[in-house]
Amino acid sequence: MTIYDYRALYKNVRAFGAWTGAVFLFFNTNFLAAQSNVTFEATVAAKEVIVGVPFELTFTLKNAEGTRFTPPSFSGFRNGGISEMRGMSIINGRSSTNQTWSLELTANKPGIFSIGPATVTSGGRTISTKPLTVNVLLAASNSKTNVNVPPGSDDKVFVAAEFDRKEVYVGQQVTWRIRLYTQLSVEGYDIIALPEFEGFFSKEKIRYDKRVEYLSLRGKKYAVRTLHEFALFAQEAGEISVGAARVSVGIEQPGAQGFLFGPKPVNLQTEPISLKVKALPQPTPPEFTGGVGEYEWEVKADTTLLSTDDALTIVVEVKGNGDTRRFAPPKITVPPNCEIFEPRILEEEEYEGETEILHRKKFEYVVLPKDTGNLEINPVLAYFDTDSNRYCHLRTAPIRFTVTPGKNYQSPSILPDATATEPTVMQPPSLFEQVMGWLGSPLFWVILALPFLVLGIFALLKKKKVVALSPVTNYQSTTSPTTNPPVTNHQSPIHQSTNLASARQRFTNAGRLLKGNDPHRFYDELFRALQAWLSARFGLQPSQMNDADVSALLLQRGAAPIRIQALLSVWHTCEQAIYGGQAQAEQMESTWQMAGQVMEALEREVR
Repeated sequence: MTIYDYRALYKNVRAFGAWTGAVFLFFNTNFLAAQSNVTFEATVAAKEVIVGVPFELTFTLKNAEGTRFTPPSFSGFRNGGISEMRGMSIINGRSSTNQTWSLELTANKPGIFSIGPATVTSGGRTISTKPLTVNVLLAASNSKTNVNVPPGSDDKVFVAAEFDRKEVYVGQQVTWRIRLYTQLSVEGYDIIALPEFEGFFSKEKIRYDKRVEYLSLRGKKYAVRTLHEFALFAQEAGEISVGAARVSVGIEQPGAQGFLFGPKPVNLQTEPISLKVKALPQPTPPEFTGGVGEYEWEVKADTTLLSTDDALTIVVEVKGNGDTRRFAPPKITVPPNCEIFEPRILEEEEYEGETEILHRKKFEYVVLPKDTGNLEINPVLAYFDTDSNRYCHLRTAPIRFTVTPGKNYQSPSILPDATATEPTVMQPPSLFEQVMGWLGSPLFWVILALPFLVLGIFALLKKKKVVALSPVTNYQSTTSPTTNPPVTNHQSPIHQSTNLASARQRFTNAGRLLKGNDPHRFYDELFRALQAWLSARFGLQPSQMNDADVSALLLQRGAAPIRIQALLSVWHTCEQAIYGGQAQAEQMESTWQMAGQVMEALEREVR
């Protein structure tokens, strides 16, 4: 016996209860007086009924004997009469009695109607039921969804595909589900085939409501259960169709046939359904991140006091129910005397809530101050709220921080004051002053020493030529053929220029790969560009291409710690993409831009 059909069992139990109750009461007339937990409840077969279709309303008194039953008034319904029944049941050695009054009602018109309390007298006191609310629908309607019944399906059992919304925006989450409608006893089911969900990004849901509910459809009552659910995110505007799904259900067979052969498998199929997808309103705000739905965020800074040699780190955590693949990092605007690098993704996850698929992302922003003072950053995030159909802005408390002069701080040049006085006109110097100034000039002594300097260079070159012709200095003739010259990190100007040109060419090639759909190739080319650049600019060998050696060399050359940190961040991102299988397409452009900024800054700063 399954959860889909209790009517036959209920009638048998009710008849059996009436018979056993009569027998028991015959032998023990004081039974009712000894009972406790007296209840009087009103129940309706379905909270949604169809106009003109009869339904049953039941009032049940438990563990007591009642008299003077008074039904409520039934405004808006036709009453088909009252029937009374008494019974008793024994469960785990405990007995209980019940007295039931059943009425058959028929709704006259659609709407939401309230059925008042009924009363009964028991033990000298009057007991009342709680009021009920019934939703009456027209024959062609259903309160929750428009059920798309497959043509030619059996009215007693069928499956239907449904959306939980009639229309959505691009990037908004919508639930697609398969529901089983049955008037028969069903034992188990199996999903045979699912549609492709073309035009959507789909995510299978594990947590959804699997409870049975009872609905009226086209004048008939059905037990309804959800069999499967997907969260879908539309990728473009328009009318998007979802194909059919196929399900196999086991129908319980009556009598000995069912006992011997078990449930009968029946293959069912849903009808394809369509969804209207709307484009987002234009224009979009500059702070829009691509989030559609409901969002919240949290912004934290690591310090409020730093120097011009330090960096401010801002961590932003965002949570929402939109399409995570369309969500871009929030744009943070900094003061003009600060520089901000492209954000780095620290964490990201996609998980299932109670009713929806949610996603969480954590970003790290690095801000480099260039001047001193009390500075302020006001982060803003914009998303499209589907409930209000408008763009909403999330704001946080301002990030205030103080910047003090660092070790390498240089005050910006001060422009001349517009109110400064005119310079004094000087008199031309006399002839004697001009002669004395010429004798004291370094240029005069350079010209005077030039002949001696030329003779000295000529003598030095002549001496080197004699030494070069000496057999003692011929390195190759006095050493073994298998001996290699000592390795040095210094490169010739020609070799250095070639490597630098190769690095720039690879960096340009990586920029061209941004438009492609091959993240692994992009990160590999950018990684090789960094290696060629470090080799050309600093003479690093392949064995020295590691965090410790690169950091030590750049610190020795006078690079700022923030530049080293940014360079290593790009380095690690490339390594994770190439060797760790974490090639994220959405980070390609920001990583490429950060690499260019770091290389340009180090070209200026490093000795």
